[in-house]
Amino acid sequence: MTEMEQWMTLEYLQAGAYIAIMLAVLGVPQMLSSYFDLRVRRQEEERRRDERRQEAEHRRQEEEHRRHEEELRRQEMASMDRRHQELMATLIAVLSNGNNHANGQNELIRTLQQAIEELRAENERLRRQNGNGETSQPE
Repeated sequence: MTEMEQWMTLEYLQAGAYIAIMLAVLGVPQMLSSYFDLRVRRQEEERRRDERRQEAEHRRQEEEHRRHEEELRRQEMASMDRRHQELMATLIAVLSNGNNHANGQNELIRTLQQAIEELRAENERLRRQNGNGETSQPE
């Protein structure tokens, strides 16, 4: 290799080194900045997805709790209605069968008193359960 070829090769190497340095100085910080920006954006999106998922789960649990409470209220109302029907049936049966018999009247009174006490206890339990502190009952 001649001196001229060596000199030209050296010039090309210097130019290549200068270009590599310029790319490193200008390109690497921009690439790193872009990488970190993308990473922060992905983390933020994942955090938002997690929040939406938690909110949806919370709403689902609240809805399930509400449905459960409604079902309990419906069952309690059905139970109260059933007890009322039983009381009325007992009253009608005793009045029609034993209107003139003292034993039948005593049995009727006992049955009615027991039913009234059960209804009062049930009413009190429901008031406490619903958070209603009013316990006054007509006498």
